[in-house]
Amino acid sequence: MTADPVALCAQGEAAWHAAAYAGLGARWDDDDVLARGYAVPHAMLLGAVTLAPDAEVPADVPGIVCDSFARLRLPGREAEPAGWWMIREPGRSAETAAVPGLVIHRAVTDADVAWFEQLSFLAADGHPPQRPGELHPPGSQRLPGVTLLFAELDGAGVGTAASIATARVNNIGAVAVLPAFRRRGIGSALTEAAVAVAPGVPATLAATPVGRGVYRRLGFRDVGRAVHHHPTERR
Repeated sequence: MTADPVALCAQGEAAWHAAAYAGLGARWDDDDVLARGYAVPHAMLLGAVTLAPDAEVPADVPGIVCDSFARLRLPGREAEPAGWWMIREPGRSAETAAVPGLVIHRAVTDADVAWFEQLSFLAADGHPPQRPGELHPPGSQRLPGVTLLFAELDGAGVGTAASIATARVNNIGAVAVLPAFRRRGIGSALTEAAVAVAPGVPATLAATPVGRGVYRRLGFRDVGRAVHHHPTERR
């Protein structure tokens, strides 16, 4: 396992995309230098993730390229800062305040997956999926390494998180809480539940400005910031 924390974060990001592409029936290849797709199956997904500083990105890579090490110049693409790479070493845990009435469930059935998708979309931007299963189709819960979590407070759905675990890393994503239930510790509880899925490997994530402070309080540390290269003709 590589000791480079940025490389670990990149591997986590690639693992999430590998799972998402597989769930949507699309091709995703990973040669430990570049992980890439051939047709981006959803607008929320990337076209490629660099896994090494010297990765070469072919011109035919579709969609957005995640430049994990922020070193590339790609003709025909416009660079834009992305999220902050953050990591937490294996075996660490953080104390979070109990949230009365909060229960975190693991998606087991296809109905659970549909509920997870509905909650994650609403919590992220206030809009439901355009169609059922557009990003998390039935069977997503059975993909290797995938754990989808949803939180209910007194029986009402309030938020989500996901763990994509490999032998190298546990990538944490889809941490989102409905606006009316934020600042109660629910996001922290969901993050800890996702980390606990695979505590023996480093936990990684890409933090937004809003979530960065929360993750720092949970023991994650900044290790870099990726750059996203957008095709200029599509912006």
